[in-house]
Amino acid sequence: HIPHPERWYESAEGKVCLVSTVLYRPFEEDDFEPLVEIVRALWHDDDNVPDATFGTLEATCDLAHCLSVSTFSQVALIDGEPRGIVLARSENDYSQDLARWADLEAESASAMDSYDAEATRAFQTWYDGMREVDERLLASSGLTLDNEITLLAVDPSAQGLGIGTVLFDAASSYYASLGDLKAYLYTDSDCTWSFYEVHGMKRLGRYKSTREERSVLPREMYLYGLDLSA
Repeated sequence: HIPHPERWYESAEGKVCLVSTVLYRPFEEDDFEPLVEIVRALWHDDDNVPDATFGTLEATCDLAHCLSVSTFSQVALIDGEPRGIVLARSENDYSQDLARWADLEAESASAMDSYDAEATRAFQTWYDGMREVDERLLASSGLTLDNEITLLAVDPSAQGLGIGTVLFDAASSYYASLGDLKAYLYTDSDCTWSFYEVHGMKRLGRYKSTREERSVLPREMYLYGLDLSA
């Protein structure tokens, strides 16, 4: 447990509470639904999302996908409530059975289509566009490894407590424990990309969306690299 004296945050019920302890541990299945709501609030709650129900389905699909491709997890709990998560994948660690999360991703995508087919097509267009740019950025970087920090999310109401830094350091330590000296992640201008530069990552690639693409994609997309040998 890591104490945070005289630090305040907003609880899931909207109450302003004093932080007593923050616990960090691997992801557990009971964390899934609270973390879905964090992912929804961060990335699936804008004018492109028809309503909160569809936003939750998007976030469920998003988080399930990240879990399905990750071999490491660390969750931050404030007084027992999940308030942040980091997920990462190492090419040297494929011991986990991740199929169930891939199944949940597929089930969520089907539920989205049944709920609002037009919004689902828009989501798929966004997702396909993001993946295409990400793949081009990675190919042009010259990186050949498969070590990706796949998700780093902290509840907006709990930001500023240092949780993101602890989670990022946990992923870095995971790579170091496996002898992985390099890793990467994707981010964009809709996220706090400067966080990664503060924590020692270097920008390896940048893509600026065209005027036509800006209705779907972020204005800019980035590839950042982590070098643990430096």
